[in-house]
Amino acid sequence: MSQTRARLQKLIDEKCLSILETPLRLSTGALSNIYFDCKAVTLDGEALSLMADLFLNEIYSLPEVPEAIGGLTMGADFITAAVAMRAFDRGMTTVRGSIVRKEPKKHGTMNRIENELPRGTSIVVVDDVITTGNSTRQACEHLTEAGYRIVGIVALVDREQGGKEALEKKYGAVRAVFNRSDFPRITTYGHSTVSN
Repeated sequence: MSQTRARLQKLIDEKCLSILETPLRLSTGALSNIYFDCKAVTLDGEALSLMADLFLNEIYSLPEVPEAIGGLTMGADFITAAVAMRAFDRGMTTVRGSIVRKEPKKHGTMNRIENELPRGTSIVVVDDVITTGNSTRQACEHLTEAGYRIVGIVALVDREQGGKEALEKKYGAVRAVFNRSDFPRITTYGHSTVSN
């Protein structure tokens, strides 16, 4: 697994990680010179294949292996699909995906959750990046309201800005495949983020 992780880390560093002179506004509203645009790997075939293996490894390390995987669109969409497919390839035919919309569908079924599963279904919530944890928390709240049991949270990158710890207090086990500090370019750059 170490070669898989090293390769994905290299791809994230090359394709996703930007260290900017002029800070960008994050989804949290804060400004930062460090930006992870993880869609560049969640939409890359090689990276997504590596990610599926690493996410399954993290999921197997949780106290309870879930029946489902999912999270808030768009951070969770491609990860959910890749992990569900890899789980099936490994004979875990019960791992299904659910995606939480940012607002209910305005036509047809008016669903808030796509592929809503029966109440009591255990789920691991996934996201591409955790900063404050607000997006992941939103997914957890909607899934809980729909009757899912959250058994863990796994993110691709934890920006190490308190979100992981805040989520752990409310939802228990939270894992990240990578931490912000795993990327040497950030360490070399220093701590010059403008704000969280």
